[in-house]
Amino acid sequence: MFWASVLDGLKVLLHWETYVLGLIYLLIMYIPFYPLMFGKGDALAKRGCLAMILKPFFQALGSIVYVLTLFPIILGLGEKAVWSTPWLLIIDAPLFILFMMVVMVVLMVISAFLPIVGRMNTFQTLISGGTVIVFMVAMLHRFNPDFDISGVNVIPGFLVTIGILIISAVTSYVALMLSAILITLVDRTEEELGSMLIMPFASIFGFIPVFIYGSWIGNQLIQ
Repeated sequence: MFWASVLDGLKVLLHWETYVLGLIYLLIMYIPFYPLMFGKGDALAKRGCLAMILKPFFQALGSIVYVLTLFPIILGLGEKAVWSTPWLLIIDAPLFILFMMVVMVVLMVISAFLPIVGRMNTFQTLISGGTVIVFMVAMLHRFNPDFDISGVNVIPGFLVTIGILIISAVTSYVALMLSAILITLVDRTEEELGSMLIMPFASIFGFIPVFIYGSWIGNQLIQ
């Protein structure tokens, strides 16, 4: 079922909504940092530290908007994104969204201290996006009583986990290479600024493993 999930996960890339929401995700992560990107030397370094502290919160918010909107496509339950889902949940279930954000931030902070994988932006995105999927699967029965989630396992087995981590590593490497190209387009005297600018760009590649993980869960739902 793993390779079927990989194929189904990659099919998410065929939907135009994936790329529009990717831009929205980048805007959510980038715009709050814009005032912090001015200055030189120590001032920029201090603002860069502040940006790193705030990053998990905006990444969590961006992941919520991204994954909740693409949720039917990711799980293979539909062919269209539901643009109203995140906003309806924010209005109707703010405590649910707040609790989900807190869990996401805590998991991302903890995962940052893990050796090797903790340094991958794609792994951080996998953590945040995967958390949204788990929460939404838990809510599926509430939204639609016809969904039986009693037999759904949200924790992959060892081989599936290794496979997803390998894909995360590959996407992280690709993102790093493309990010290096972007940095060269920035004035070499502003290397710190260039590094800050490419963080959201690198992390968005982590949604590819998220799509695969979501497809793995979706295949259990439609069996």
